[in-house]
Amino acid sequence: MKLRFNRLEMVDALSGLCSVAGARTPKEILKCLRVEARPDVLLLTATDLELSLRCAVTQIEVEEPGERLVVADTLGKIVRECSDELLSIETDESMLHVRGASSHFQIMTQDAAEFPPVSVMEGEPDFSIEHGLLCRLVAWTVFAAARDSTRYAINGVLWQVEGDTLTLTATDGRRLSVGRGKLSSASSTAPPSAIVPAKALGVFNRLSAEADVQVGVKITGNQLLMSVGGALLGSSLLEGRFPKYQDVIPTDCDRQVRLNTSEFLSSLKQAALLTNEESKGVRLLFSDGNLTLSSRAPEQGEATIMMSAVFEGEPLEIGFNPVFLLDVLRVVHTDEITFELKEANRPGVVRVDDDFVYVIMPVNLSSA
Repeated sequence: MKLRFNRLEMVDALSGLCSVAGARTPKEILKCLRVEARPDVLLLTATDLELSLRCAVTQIEVEEPGERLVVADTLGKIVRECSDELLSIETDESMLHVRGASSHFQIMTQDAAEFPPVSVMEGEPDFSIEHGLLCRLVAWTVFAAARDSTRYAINGVLWQVEGDTLTLTATDGRRLSVGRGKLSSASSTAPPSAIVPAKALGVFNRLSAEADVQVGVKITGNQLLMSVGGALLGSSLLEGRFPKYQDVIPTDCDRQVRLNTSEFLSSLKQAALLTNEESKGVRLLFSDGNLTLSSRAPEQGEATIMMSAVFEGEPLEIGFNPVFLLDVLRVVHTDEITFELKEANRPGVVRVDDDFVYVIMPVNLSSA
């Protein structure tokens, strides 16, 4: 194998690939990338047996095709740290040589035949959606998925296709996030739902593509495949029953407040400074034209922050875990949010237009 490649394009590809290759896995083969040089493309593949990613690097000049396995983390560090625009790769019997204008690295390789097989997309996708829109739906929801819950299904994000609409939903039992977007196309046989692991969606967010590039999605058995640009991401689906989240979204909120997103984010960050493990909550006092945020940490001190708010309804004092509010404020990307409330012991609802809703459980003010 012998070729030259554009370093920056390779850096983009390796970003996602190195997050798939298992640096801590006991199986040495899963720490590797399959590097396959074809006459007009360089294919790089990583897998942890549940998740796989294949990326095509096209800004190349291939003199000798071939394939070899190389440790992903090692190749990634070398390519990132080099400063040359172009680098070259050449293999001999046991080494892969990476050369720049004034650098030369030698990496031990393995036989590509030892690498596990990965899924490929056969036939047309079940549906397609713009890359920018899917990235937004993923950002709106994946942060709310559970981490290592015994209820395995909520460790992922529920995907539902209904007509020309894709709905993504995530929950960890204390909050719920739902985002909706229009599909570019969908077949009549598109599976109605699937639970996608959060890790797979984290890798998807590392894939670079223009906002209007189409992402093709195909679900077969317990496998989801996503094709975007020159990358193909495959993931096993989670099993189990996702909660009936529709019943959790309040419909009887009679207090509504409109808040400037950046000002609310800044005020929450300040109030959260004086919270700790014993007192995780921030008090929110809504009244005409104002929101007062306060917090107290025993043996540390207290904080009070005031900001303007457009509030409708009777005054209300309610407590929330600031982390759960900060998470959503960082991903909405709108100048203003609508916060709907009912009572101090009832969930609050953050809305952005009709496409995004976030439900958050309150905390007990006596411990906030």
